[in-house]
Amino acid sequence: MLKQSIDKVYLNSGNQDVLKLIIKPGSIILDAGCGGGVLAKILSSIGHTVDGVTISTDELNMAKPFVRNVYLHNLETGLPLELQSNQYDCVICSHVLEHIVYPEQLLSDIEKVLKPGGLLIVALPNIMHYKSRMKLLAGNFDYQDAGIWDYTHVKWYSFKTAKQLLLNAGYTIELATVTGELPFNSLFGKILPDSVKQRIFHLLTGISKGFFGYQLLFTARKIA
Repeated sequence: MLKQSIDKVYLNSGNQDVLKLIIKPGSIILDAGCGGGVLAKILSSIGHTVDGVTISTDELNMAKPFVRNVYLHNLETGLPLELQSNQYDCVICSHVLEHIVYPEQLLSDIEKVLKPGGLLIVALPNIMHYKSRMKLLAGNFDYQDAGIWDYTHVKWYSFKTAKQLLLNAGYTIELATVTGELPFNSLFGKILPDSVKQRIFHLLTGISKGFFGYQLLFTARKIA
């Protein structure tokens, strides 16, 4: 059977790096590409109001208990018309834009539904992570069920190109960073305390975010 994006259900423990960026209490949030509602469940449990958008009927049904509204819609065409009169404190695109061939319409629609001073949070996999570079150097380009090489990805971003995408869409970038683990973390993770690992990772990403970062992470606001 042919695999398609619409058939895939995304469930995980929630993107903690994204959650840390939502600091305004009682925010009204749009999770564009909400999956099965994992982020919405966490956010609603701490007092936020969440709307979601998904392309999957299965995900829609799973997300319903945790959202105010959930829309079945292909984000390739931008946001659904039904919510474009809404206003949000925050819009989340956590591992969404890499699934969209032409993200410009979506980013334009998001700009319209953000309140003045509203925040866009974007998380993306980094195609230029050192493991991906080694894989490509070895001549391998094999799709997988998850991760950077997820078979439903249709676009690949580096730190530089992801940042440029947001700038070209008319946003002001406030945070541009990466997250990930130390090289050989399976070894160092057993012998180094977390605080030391974090300091070393910070030093490495200071040398090259694009080489050592696994996840690209941005916050942006629309230009007034």
